[in-house]
Amino acid sequence: MRVLYAASVALALALAAGPNAHAAPQPPAAKQSAAPDAKATEAVARIRRLSVEIERETAPREVERRKFNELKSLIDAEVIAQVVLGDKMSTATPPQRTAFISALGDLIADNLIERLGGPHAEPFEMGNTRTLDNGDIVVVSHVKFRDGHRGELDWRMHAKGQALVMADVLVDGASVAIGARDQAQAELSSNGGSIPALIASMRNRLRFK
Repeated sequence: MRVLYAASVALALALAAGPNAHAAPQPPAAKQSAAPDAKATEAVARIRRLSVEIERETAPREVERRKFNELKSLIDAEVIAQVVLGDKMSTATPPQRTAFISALGDLIADNLIERLGGPHAEPFEMGNTRTLDNGDIVVVSHVKFRDGHRGELDWRMHAKGQALVMADVLVDGASVAIGARDQAQAELSSNGGSIPALIASMRNRLRFK
């Protein structure tokens, strides 16, 4: 009888422990939820590495171009272009839209190389991340600017396909997308609203051609 009672108690304890045993592995779920933050941080770090490699290393032109195109792939120029052109995006012809998005991507990549790639931009330090209500992830970083002060870059990264790419970056609180919009509007006001003239002006400002 005692043996039967002991077996019954052991069975009851095993059944009671069952759900807890299945519910115990929580760390993998927590790790999975943190993965987008890590992916966003990795993308920002890749932008930094490419900027340094393009600016400081001596490589054949085709290698530089490949790295430049990879840097551009980490920038959502299409989304930023919509902010920059606003309503004018819908009035532009398809070839004009394509040319503008390409020129904008080139210009942003070029500016990132100039700002982050030179020896002056040391140290480059990654900070914390936060997730916005729309799912975008902000990655905070700090870097020394050319004037010597240590500035903050807040990278807004969002999903594009399977990747996380840059939708904007705030430089000491100032949005790159909004700054580009204000400059584009000023140029369009002075050139009679010509998008081709704006594209030509953007291309003329490129260092990496």
